[in-house]
Amino acid sequence: MLAEKGKIFVNHIGFIPKSPKYFVVMDPPAKDFQIIRRMDKKTVFSGQLQEVSGDLGNGWIGTFSEVSEEGTYLIRCGNLQSRVVTIYKDIYDYPLRTIFNYFPSQRCGDSITGWHSPCHITDGRRIDTGEHIDVTGGWHQSCDLRKWTFGTSYGLLGLVQLGFRKPRWNTGQIAEEVLWGNQYFHKMIRPDGGLMDHVVIPLGWIEERNIYPNNAPSVATYTTIIGQALSAKLFESDDTEYSHKCLEIAKRMWQYITGPDYPHDPYEPPVIPKYHEWMPGFFNQNYPGSALDLGDSLYAALMLFRATRENTWLEEAISRASALVDLQVGGDAVLDPAAACFYVGPGRADYVCAYCDGIYGPIGLTELIQLLPNHKYVGKWLRAIYLLAEQKSRIASKNPWGLVPSYWYRTDPSGGRKAGSGYYRYFYEYHGVRFGLNFDILGNALFLLRAHKITGNRRYRDIAYRQLDWILGCNPFDASTVEGVGRNQPERLINTDEFFPPTPQIPGAVMTGICGTQEDEPAELGLGSDVEYDMPPTSLLMWLLVELQEIVD
Repeated sequence: MLAEKGKIFVNHIGFIPKSPKYFVVMDPPAKDFQIIRRMDKKTVFSGQLQEVSGDLGNGWIGTFSEVSEEGTYLIRCGNLQSRVVTIYKDIYDYPLRTIFNYFPSQRCGDSITGWHSPCHITDGRRIDTGEHIDVTGGWHQSCDLRKWTFGTSYGLLGLVQLGFRKPRWNTGQIAEEVLWGNQYFHKMIRPDGGLMDHVVIPLGWIEERNIYPNNAPSVATYTTIIGQALSAKLFESDDTEYSHKCLEIAKRMWQYITGPDYPHDPYEPPVIPKYHEWMPGFFNQNYPGSALDLGDSLYAALMLFRATRENTWLEEAISRASALVDLQVGGDAVLDPAAACFYVGPGRADYVCAYCDGIYGPIGLTELIQLLPNHKYVGKWLRAIYLLAEQKSRIASKNPWGLVPSYWYRTDPSGGRKAGSGYYRYFYEYHGVRFGLNFDILGNALFLLRAHKITGNRRYRDIAYRQLDWILGCNPFDASTVEGVGRNQPERLINTDEFFPPTPQIPGAVMTGICGTQEDEPAELGLGSDVEYDMPPTSLLMWLLVELQEIVD
C-alpha cells in the first residue's frame, strides 16, 4: 500500500520538548519546510527534507527536533500543512490514563468495571480430572473472552511500571488493578510451581470453562515471574505481606522451570481453539537452553535480583547473559547486519525469528551492564548490544518511516529482503497467517532507549521514538492503532460468530497493529488480526510511554 500523496504524516498526539521529532511526506511539493507557531504565526524553524529511497516506498523525512518550546505548531511544506502539532512536557499523561482504562474494562469475573460483568464466575474445570478449581479474576486478553496465560501475563509489566511512576491522578486504582490481575495468576500456579496453560474454552459468558493443567509456554512462565517480582517491588512499602507472597510465588515458579522435572521439549498446545490453527509449532524456537529461553530467564533473574537484592539472582543472570551472547552470529554489523542475530540454540544454524517473544534478552543485557559496568564480561555484553542496536537502526534508516524490521531469517522466508548473510521482514507471517507488529517494535523501542543510555548514541534513541510514531499515526494509513488516542483508528475486530455481544470499543486498547503482504509491504487495515485489541502491546505501550515521560535529555 502506497501512502497518500499530498499529506504530512506525523505523530498524532505530539511530542515532549526534548524528544526527536520527525514527519514524513510522500512526493512533497517543495524540499524545504517550516515550523509555524500558531500563537503568532511566526516561523520558528526551517529545514530541508531528506529523501529515503528503499524499503516500504520512497518518501521524504523532515526533522525538527531543535524545536523544544512548549506550544502548538503547524508544519508547512509548500502548499501542504499539517494538523496541529503539540509540544508539551506531559504529552503522554492523558494517553497513559486512557490506556490504563483497558485493564479494568477487560476484567473477567464479578467486577464492577468489566465491560460485560459479571462473567465467568464459575471458572473452571480441570480437563484431566473434572475437578473444579477457582481461577476467577484476571483479564480477557483480546477481542474475545479468553484468558491466555501467555498474553495476559504481559499485562503486569505496564501496570507496575505505571505504578512506579506514581501519576498524580492515581488514587490507588493501579495497585487495585494489579491485585485483580494477580489473583488469576496466583490461582493458576500448581503446587509444584508450574504455571498452568490457559482458560479459553468453551466460549460463552456463563458456562464453566476448562483448565488445562499442562505447562504454559515457558515465556509465559518467565513473564509471570517477572510480573510477580515487579509486583513485590511495587507493594514492598504499602503491603509487606502481599509483597512477600508475590516474591515467594516467583521463586517457586523459578525453581520448577529451572529444575529437573521441567520438560526440555518446546511447548505444544493441548487444544487448538477456532482461528488458532497456527499454534502448533508457533513456540518451537523456545526450549531450555535456546536463545529465547536464555533471554527470558536472564530478565526474570534480573527482576528477582531487583526485588530481593540477593546476589544469587545476579549470578543467575550473568550465566545466562554469557550463554546468550555466545549464540550471537557475530561479525561486522555494517557489512553484515545479520551478525546481530542469534542462533536458535546450540547446534542450530537457523536464526531466532519469533513473534511476541525475544524482547527480554536484549533488554536484559542492557540492564545488566547498568548494574555491573565493571564486570569482566561487560565487553562481550557491550559488543552484543552494539551489534543489535546497529542492525536495528541501520536497517530502519532504509525506509522513510524509521520502522525497525523485527524478523530475521537465515534463508529467504518468501518476501524476505536480503541483508548480508541473512534476510529480514518488517511484517510477520507464519504459515500464511499475518500478525501485527506493534508488540515487537515496542520491544525494539525499549531496547534502543537503553542502548542509547549505555552508548550515548542518539541515533538509537531517535529510532526508538519512531516506533512510537508508527503506532500513533505516522504510518502509510495516517491511522493510530490505539483506540481513543490519536485519529483515524480502523474499526476493531468484531467477533460475533463465537460469542455475543461483541467486544465494544475500549478507549486505550492497542491493536496488534498493521500487517504486511506476502511481499512484505503494508497491507490494508481491517484484515482481522491487525485490528484486534491485545493486552501484550497495550501493556508495552504503557511501559514505553512511562519511560519516555522521564526523558529530559
